[in-house]
Amino acid sequence: MNLKTYGLAWWYKEFPYTQFSEDYWRVRLIQHTLLLACLLFPLLSLINIFAFNAIQLALIDGIGFVLSLTGYLAFRKTGNIKLTAWLISLSITTVMLMYLISVEGRAYSLVWATIILPFTFFLLGRTGGTLLSSITLCVCIYLVYTQLESGVPITLSKGALLNVIEAAIVQILLFRFYEGTRQTTFKQLRAEHQESKRLSETDYLTGAYNRSKFIFLANTLLAANDADKHCIVILDLDDFKHINDIYGHNMGDKVLKIFTQALRENTREEDIIARWGGEEFVLFLKNVSVSEANSCVNNLLSAVQALTTIDITISFSAGITRCSRTKTIDDLIKTADEALYQAKRDGKSRVCIAS
Repeated sequence: MNLKTYGLAWWYKEFPYTQFSEDYWRVRLIQHTLLLACLLFPLLSLINIFAFNAIQLALIDGIGFVLSLTGYLAFRKTGNIKLTAWLISLSITTVMLMYLISVEGRAYSLVWATIILPFTFFLLGRTGGTLLSSITLCVCIYLVYTQLESGVPITLSKGALLNVIEAAIVQILLFRFYEGTRQTTFKQLRAEHQESKRLSETDYLTGAYNRSKFIFLANTLLAANDADKHCIVILDLDDFKHINDIYGHNMGDKVLKIFTQALRENTREEDIIARWGGEEFVLFLKNVSVSEANSCVNNLLSAVQALTTIDITISFSAGITRCSRTKTIDDLIKTADEALYQAKRDGKSRVCIAS
């Protein structure tokens, strides 16, 4: 919820917690609860005075209002989450029990006890929530027991109807808040998982797949019956050390990024691009013959040499080998690497096919 949109920003003081912190939602619940209590208790007090002439209940509501307002002002000043969580939980539980005892648990007033459980567990955790919830439920059990012992028949009134309606509204608000925090947390965890997975599979500088991800994908494809329809290409930027020595490592990083982008633009979407290490890259070209792979890599070489995004001429040497289901990825990489070094020995800026 965008508080500024509704003009509520002043009432909700900002604290240095992000949505990744569990205290962020505790702060939100504390402020929601205190502000709603400051509105709800005076309203209940007026209803008890003018609708039911119940001065004692109105006084209990007045105590709740004073406690809520005091807690709200204190929390804005101190920002002490743990202390405020306990004070607000104790205050609301105390006011609730005073109300239940004063009406002897009649007129469906016991439904109010159900808000103590989710509220205290959310604010205080398992230990504090169990303690206050157990006390509340014990009082409720005692009140029901006294009703049974008294033998007085249960009668319904407008007060009973209001109790059910008001408690139901509070329950909806509480669980709506809880569900909102759960969904937000789930989205955050899913986004973190996806980002973590992406970082574990890609090279941090170029965004291409890293070596481990390439090996996983390649092994999957090599296990199929049509493994020999693919080709593996090893590419190595020529004189890259010279670029780093003369222009610096920042320029070297820029060259690697530009080269990776050129690889993406000049290969198909189904082809696999990975940074093998340093200035060395590897391609897995799917469903191509050796001659088609050779044509593809030569076109790529021409495109790279024609780049005008930087003042440095970029070129690479490459080795190509046909895949085979009978060979491991290590064997294929070794074969392509031997072809690459043959291309280097032949003068660089060229493509060599493994014999």
